[in-house]
Amino acid sequence: MHGEKKSLKKTLLKLVISFGLLAIIFLRVDVAELFENIQLLDLRYAVFVPIFIIVHYFVGGFRWKMLLTREEHQDVPVKYLINLYFIGSFFNNFMPTSVGGDVYKMYQLGKKIGSRSVGFSSAFMERFTGMISLVLISYYGLIRTMSFWIDLLPLELRQNDLFVSLFKVGLFSGFWIAAGIGFLALKLLAKRIVILRKIHDALIVYKDERKALFVAFLTSFIIQALSILPQYFIFLGLGMDVSVTYAIFVLPVITLAGFFIPSLNGLGVQDALYISFLGMVGVSEPLALSASILYHFSRLLVSLIGGVLYALGKGD
Repeated sequence: MHGEKKSLKKTLLKLVISFGLLAIIFLRVDVAELFENIQLLDLRYAVFVPIFIIVHYFVGGFRWKMLLTREEHQDVPVKYLINLYFIGSFFNNFMPTSVGGDVYKMYQLGKKIGSRSVGFSSAFMERFTGMISLVLISYYGLIRTMSFWIDLLPLELRQNDLFVSLFKVGLFSGFWIAAGIGFLALKLLAKRIVILRKIHDALIVYKDERKALFVAFLTSFIIQALSILPQYFIFLGLGMDVSVTYAIFVLPVITLAGFFIPSLNGLGVQDALYISFLGMVGVSEPLALSASILYHFSRLLVSLIGGVLYALGKGD
């Protein structure tokens, strides 16, 4: 009963944040202009958007297979893991309760191989390597767009060489300091908090699997590129003047925010951040929201494949 109440509270929080943000956004945006922008989408670019998402899921299935390092789990077919990827995306879009896409994937794999711990650790590491590569890609984009962010500082600060130098050092070193503190906190809190202990144990499982982790990390960069490309092709299709380096920085940040801010699969959060970040480079609010809606729709469309696979029992 307590677990059900907690799950209900989480779901209500997601609903409030998603629809609250959407309400604020649509009160500000010219809806007529929004739909005009969508209708002007260049299909020569748009056709590649679902293709990139589909290829992303296929490559993700191969990465997941690499993380099943034990000999007794080598008989799990890549096709099955790809099916779980698609079905997980369907759950994310249509069943935003306590049974999310990642939870479904962990549970189903654990049931198939007869080990919940391996199901959790492999699915977690599959997600974890993706998030780390996403952060590093964004970090690269930050370095390449450093002058842009410095130009946003007040004039008196921009003219202060010492402050600018400290600002650069802070941005460059901030990620590594935060990462170190995060891992240290995880190690200390894992003794007291159950979910953190599971995460800590999942990381420990792979401490001697360096080859598998190395290949998984390399594959993760391909996967994250495939998550950035569909969004950038939507920008191109709408005729938006957004540089590749700027997109490389902001799109991973938006994706990561969707992981940590409670919402219905990024609904509302993604839209608000699209408007905020793209507005910094001169994109109008209706145009930025058009891009966000088209990306939502593209993911929704591809996730229907997962719905069909789920109905056919391909995740069992």
